[in-house]
Amino acid sequence: MSLHPAPDARRWHLIALAVLILFPLLVGFWSLSLGQDGNWDLRNYHWYNAYAYLTGRELALDVAPGQVATYYNPTLDLPVYWLAQILPARGVSYVLSVVQGLNVVPLFGLAFTLLSPLAANVRLRTLAALALAIVGFCGAGQLGLLGATFYDNVISLFVLGAAWLVVAKADIVWQGRAGAAYGIVFLGGLLVGSAVGLKQPTLPFAVGACFAFLFVGGTLWRRFFLSFFFGIGVIAGMAIFSGHWMWHLWSFYQNPLFPYFNDLFRSPWGVPEPYRDDKFIPHGFLNNLLFPFIWLADPKKVGEIIFRDLRIPVAYIVMIATPFILLALRGRQATMLVARRPALYVLVAGAITYLVWLKLFAIYRYLIPLEMLAPVLMVVAVALWPLPVKVRGGIALALLVLVTVTGKPGTWARMPFADRFVEVNAPTLPNPNNTIIIQTGYAPTSFLITGFPPQVPFLRVHSYFIHPDHGDIKLNQVMRDRIANHQGDFYWLVAHWEVWTAEHILPRYGLAADMGDCRLVTSNLDEPMMLCRLVRGPTPAAPS
Repeated sequence: MSLHPAPDARRWHLIALAVLILFPLLVGFWSLSLGQDGNWDLRNYHWYNAYAYLTGRELALDVAPGQVATYYNPTLDLPVYWLAQILPARGVSYVLSVVQGLNVVPLFGLAFTLLSPLAANVRLRTLAALALAIVGFCGAGQLGLLGATFYDNVISLFVLGAAWLVVAKADIVWQGRAGAAYGIVFLGGLLVGSAVGLKQPTLPFAVGACFAFLFVGGTLWRRFFLSFFFGIGVIAGMAIFSGHWMWHLWSFYQNPLFPYFNDLFRSPWGVPEPYRDDKFIPHGFLNNLLFPFIWLADPKKVGEIIFRDLRIPVAYIVMIATPFILLALRGRQATMLVARRPALYVLVAGAITYLVWLKLFAIYRYLIPLEMLAPVLMVVAVALWPLPVKVRGGIALALLVLVTVTGKPGTWARMPFADRFVEVNAPTLPNPNNTIIIQTGYAPTSFLITGFPPQVPFLRVHSYFIHPDHGDIKLNQVMRDRIANHQGDFYWLVAHWEVWTAEHILPRYGLAADMGDCRLVTSNLDEPMMLCRLVRGPTPAAPS
């Protein structure tokens, strides 16, 4: 131990601060080597939704050009869209990656706080916390998202920040004055609720963080009110960032989550179905129990790309093993290496989050904050085992090395950098003031709309969301009426691999494609798409 603990502590605090400042900046530079983001969701709705929100196009001009995602809350998409209006593509990607790199800060804060029993050894505590933060940040799922507009590693700042707040104020939360404790957990809930408001698939983290209070420390009423006020904070955060959009959806579509859960809300604008993407959710006891190892063997079970990361599977094993180890070695005393009650809170919150995610989504991207937190969870769990300090330290170090050296990041669609973040070159329309463009197929083409004159409406008469067979739902009804009453030009925006819709979809709306009059719409994010003139065909049959 240093003979001058105060200067030694200050020195290590400055070292940690320097690392936490430099790390996100270096992450931003490194991410530029990955190329520009061109992911499917960016092309399908992230870019369009921000543009449509700022220009008021939704329904007034366009109908569902981004398929189901047309109706997602656009708030999270606005900063990148605004940045892209003033910065070149590399600048946008750099700033976004730096923001994503900031996740190392709450990860460090969490680890440093949980390791408070090591306060006498500031060097060891700081190095251990930095190692946990960096290992957590460098997960395969998270690295694949750097500079990308999925934002799972942006809303993670809210989730991890809330966990850090609760853990850092643990003495007040579980033993302090009730009013102060409830105020702190309300702020924690506000952070997580903000993340949910910005991106609804964050909901499992809100549930996990809220209900974990019911199982950790204090009297029954204390635990209940901690959970209650955290939940109130979640609702408040959701209202701040999503309330305006939910009100919009309710006002226009009679479903605040439109089109989701339309089997409950019965909006006439869509079919009475839940519209949930449940294709990844496992079925059967064994598949649920072994799911982390199933996706380890086949990453396509939890998403669209190939990757490998052991953080969550290893944390899963460690957390399941911990109660059995504590039971088998009961009676043995262990030197405390972590703050016990906060450690139990993050472990329980992580476990509940995983279980809720498993039943709601089972899509790996939505679990990225837990991937980043997993090294902290595994080390915290091992630290509770009643084994010699050196044995626990060796096990924890071995696990961290294992998950670090075995990771293999996935690759989403990456493009060479263009001058601008999104560049679209559309053919000149002879009559833009009196033209409607029809979309069919499943290709993500809504981002191309920004390359056309702003007065041109786009109607997506067919997609994985809308189909003529859906009958007289109001979305179909609006498009049928607008097509029937339009006296100007029609064009058809379609991917070349989806021209089959010319025979199967367009006639349902009394339209036919002139395949001899097609031009290309080019961009920096995708291969060229076709823009073909449409003519009136046979009168369409009445909707079924």
